[in-house]
Amino acid sequence: MGVPTLLVSLSRANAYRDIGAAVAAAPHGAVVLVEPGRYDGEIVVRSKAVTIRAAVPGGPPVLVESGAAAPVVYGEDAQVVLQGLTLRTWSADAPATVSALRAALTVESCVVTGQAFNAVLCERSTAHVRMCDVSGMRRGVAFVDGSGVVENCRLWDLDEYAVLSKRDSRPTVRHCHVRDTDRGFDAFEGGGGTVEDCHFTGVRVGAVTAGGRSRPTVRRCRVSGGRGSGLVFSGSAGGLVEECELTDLEGCGVEVSGGAEPDVRRCRIEGVGRNGIYVSGARGTFTDCDVTASRLPAIAVVDGAAPQVRGGVLRRSREDALLVRAAAGRYTGVRIEAPGRYGVIVQGGDPTLTDLTVDGGEAGVVLDGTVEADVRLDGATIRGATGSGIAAGGPGRLTGTNVRVENAPVGLVGTDAIAVTLTDAVFSGGTVGVTGAGEAALHLTGSTVTGTTGSGVLLREQSRLTLRASTLRACGGDGVQVETDAPVLVDRCEFVDVAGESVRGADRARVSVTAPDQPAAPVVPAPGDRAGSAGEAGMPARPASGGVDVDAVLAELDGMVGLAAVKRDVRTLIQLIRVGEQRRRANLPVPPVSRHLVFAGSPGTGKTTVARIYGRLLAQLGVLTKGQVVEVARVDLVGEYLGSTSLKTAAAFERALGGVLFVDEAYALARTFGTNSDFGLEAIDTLVKLMEDHRDETVVIVAGYSDEMVQFLATNPGLASRFTKTIEFVDYAPDELLAIISGLAGQHGYDLTAPTADALLARLVEAVRDPVFGNGRGARKLFNAMIERQAGRLADVAAPTAGQLRTLLPQDIPAADD
Repeated sequence: MGVPTLLVSLSRANAYRDIGAAVAAAPHGAVVLVEPGRYDGEIVVRSKAVTIRAAVPGGPPVLVESGAAAPVVYGEDAQVVLQGLTLRTWSADAPATVSALRAALTVESCVVTGQAFNAVLCERSTAHVRMCDVSGMRRGVAFVDGSGVVENCRLWDLDEYAVLSKRDSRPTVRHCHVRDTDRGFDAFEGGGGTVEDCHFTGVRVGAVTAGGRSRPTVRRCRVSGGRGSGLVFSGSAGGLVEECELTDLEGCGVEVSGGAEPDVRRCRIEGVGRNGIYVSGARGTFTDCDVTASRLPAIAVVDGAAPQVRGGVLRRSREDALLVRAAAGRYTGVRIEAPGRYGVIVQGGDPTLTDLTVDGGEAGVVLDGTVEADVRLDGATIRGATGSGIAAGGPGRLTGTNVRVENAPVGLVGTDAIAVTLTDAVFSGGTVGVTGAGEAALHLTGSTVTGTTGSGVLLREQSRLTLRASTLRACGGDGVQVETDAPVLVDRCEFVDVAGESVRGADRARVSVTAPDQPAAPVVPAPGDRAGSAGEAGMPARPASGGVDVDAVLAELDGMVGLAAVKRDVRTLIQLIRVGEQRRRANLPVPPVSRHLVFAGSPGTGKTTVARIYGRLLAQLGVLTKGQVVEVARVDLVGEYLGSTSLKTAAAFERALGGVLFVDEAYALARTFGTNSDFGLEAIDTLVKLMEDHRDETVVIVAGYSDEMVQFLATNPGLASRFTKTIEFVDYAPDELLAIISGLAGQHGYDLTAPTADALLARLVEAVRDPVFGNGRGARKLFNAMIERQAGRLADVAAPTAGQLRTLLPQDIPAADD
């Protein structure tokens, strides 16, 4: 028996004149053939399968349209196939031109247009839209708790989006051309799906946008032209992006904000009007992504963001290649070529850069000193900078190993109150290898300065130097030229083919020089010396193990504002470890001491800083071999598919061997997020096993809110037994926050008048009532806002005095709602 067929024609006898009437009369599984012409819409299909097809494929159009506030075709609990039709709505109140509810919908070789909200609306349904032309509408194809495929379609001239994935929708969009729309593929409220092999042009907001808990997958797509950005992730969105090309956009290539965590791999970004990759207050992983000729920094990481950037080439950015501002993150194997200004610029924060290469630019790595920074540089090659290889301004620290600077006029310059500690560094060529100015403290060990036309090391103003076991070779001036009255130690260094004196100024009162064949010289602090960073001149010498003196580091802990209970708990732990070592040497039983810790408290209470101090203390005591702190969060440990989590967790743990693994917001591992519902628990299980396998090599600190950490410890029987000590970080009191801001003001050369301090204390009393204020982090933001307001106040003063420039007034304090 053949398929039942009904004919709709405006002229044939014995044919239906109305498509709706034919569909109503059609049995289940029938085909309705429609001859060319114009027909009224409002076709309803319920509880049966119907195919509506143009009778003459490729012939004159079959136009089906409706002026009512209803879809042209509506399917409910049905199977509907539309083929070769032109579908149009004229009412702006219609929800869609084609609408499906709990249905299976197929739209093939159709033209869909009109005034409705959506071209196709798929609610709790499956829709397959193929080889269609969708245009001239507010929205294209919308999936709400639905699924299906949109392929080989052209979607253009749309006010809002081309394809929407909302809530639990998982559509696939492939081989489509999308142009002239706000958003190409928009996922939010948990929506996901796959977008692959599509071309987006003329987007006004973003080619692919993801918000909320959405997790789209985007592969091999091209985005070119338009006022918007290529890929936009916000909220708690994530997902996978692979092998996409993003070119000639007025916005960013990839824009990530508000806690989003995408995984972006092997993308090419070129000629964008803003940043190639912009990350604000978010995380995410970016692997082997190349950015060429961006107008703003190729990668900008700001406002508390902490991404992982692995590999990739940043070429010919008009400004800086990599900007880190008040942020963190890990940047491994990044190559920078011909930046317009700096290769890397850090304006506050604590990034870690590993295996970095910078060719060209005014400077390779810059710490601009506007806000305190703590930068780690492990493996770097900087060539051909026209100014400085590394320019570090204080306050803050730059710590590095295996750094190479070639053919820069100045290899390293440290200014203001920066503390620079480098091991195995080489500065070759240029005029001067290393320069200190201001109150910079430079500490170089096992390093080399060679082939300079001037002095190897030049110290001016009140800069300090500790130079140990290093070589200065083929210098056209002095080996070390001392023009400072601050302490200088040149310990067991070798001078080869130096045109001037080995150490000019060696007769100064605070200069100490020991020959290579002498024992390592202790550094005796002179009266009145300013306390500096560990290992600098003017501080007690490092012990033979290479660690920092324990009491000096404990003094650094004591110098932190507030945290009385934390300081007491850490000091008690250190005393137990010290006494335990003494008992071991006396052949007495050593009581067990759990070195793994829980840091419980609100953000901004100093947990990360104390973790770093704890790691250095354990290294000095010989408990740990290195003492480095590796900071991770859920995104660093949890993978996207079964089995990948254990690999990511093991890799993170391996980086922490010999030091401290600091898991921030650890309670997030016990939460469920869509399809990754069990992967956080897999990370916990892996972590527990690794802690047992390496119990004598690595210390683990888990941190987060107090209540959530109690729940976290209950997720695995092994956690509570390994974390027997919890240290509570209480919120800062208003007077403690005032002390933090006063300290920042002093570091940056500002004064708080008594009325300002009183007004600031009142403002802080008000601020601590706000649960999102952020403790010490909020205090730093408030201080930054004050200096910005002072700058605005003095901008119109023709020649402000030094006193005016230093003084912060009550009117510089922003109101709570600013």
